[in-house]
Amino acid sequence: MAKASDSDSTLDDTSASSNPAEGDAGAEEGVAEAAACGRIEAEERRLQFQLPSVTKPDVYGQCHPLESPELIAGSLVRVEEELKSLPERVRNGWDEACERCPSLVGDDHKLMFLRCQGFHADRAALRLARYWNKRIELFGEERAFLPMTLKGALRDDIDALIFGFVRINSRMVDAHGRRIVFFDPSMLDHEYDRPSMNRATWYVVHAALEDEMTQKRGIVMIIYPQKAKMKQFDTKLLGVDIENIKGCIPVRVGGFHVCHPPLYAHVTIPVIKLIIGPKLSSRFYTHSGKKDKVMKKLEKTFGIPKKSIPRDLGGHLVLDQDQWLGHRRVVGG
Repeated sequence: MAKASDSDSTLDDTSASSNPAEGDAGAEEGVAEAAACGRIEAEERRLQFQLPSVTKPDVYGQCHPLESPELIAGSLVRVEEELKSLPERVRNGWDEACERCPSLVGDDHKLMFLRCQGFHADRAALRLARYWNKRIELFGEERAFLPMTLKGALRDDIDALIFGFVRINSRMVDAHGRRIVFFDPSMLDHEYDRPSMNRATWYVVHAALEDEMTQKRGIVMIIYPQKAKMKQFDTKLLGVDIENIKGCIPVRVGGFHVCHPPLYAHVTIPVIKLIIGPKLSSRFYTHSGKKDKVMKKLEKTFGIPKKSIPRDLGGHLVLDQDQWLGHRRVVGG
């Protein structure tokens, strides 16, 4: 603001000059100075918000930005600018969401994507655009713009949620603050609608993201296929779920743990690795052997304590999907 005042003063003085040429030169100089200051300030903002301070790498090799009010405020401005710069065909879903459900796309919504992408505003904007395009595709025009609640976007998918294929619990957290998301293919024990099951996964992950620490640190996926028959291991279902989590839903993935893989795992695991890609494959772990041995490794190496692991896997936690859904209805989730 001080520089702008100086420019105004210069313009006033030169406009009173007896030499018109001097006045024009002064005006041009003032405009050039203001433009240069603008470019410098823009570059300072770019450098300041592009490279935030981060924590040391954790067990999965991930660093986490050290947030500040200034970082958040500046990044929200930048992500809005980046969204506007995207091609119209890319941001169609986002534009429609802004028009039809503005209460769902405010700063809190955009902040989740910034956290997911390490406060790189350009990446966050692209993920936001992909998210809304995919949300419209998966939920349809009628439900995509409703809140991600049991009475809103999930009103027709309760049966899929009851299966318990994907489950969370407020106590399922590792030592680094990541939420544990538990996949059990054996729960797919009768016929189901695959898109409905994909929507159920969206809901469960969004429920986890209601926790601010999960937004900041992400999730760990534990897949427990020991009791599942090969026909229950639906690679198409899991593939779509992983693709959505990896590229659309605003959540970071720390690692994948497949615990007690069955004999047919030599067929399914390469498929999963192909889906998740080389980067996440480097954080893909299989654990076999006695349950106590697996539990010790999860806790000692990855900071996943027994109290955060379902009893089926050898932990202390009892997962009750009906009870969890009942609680979600009570709180309006």
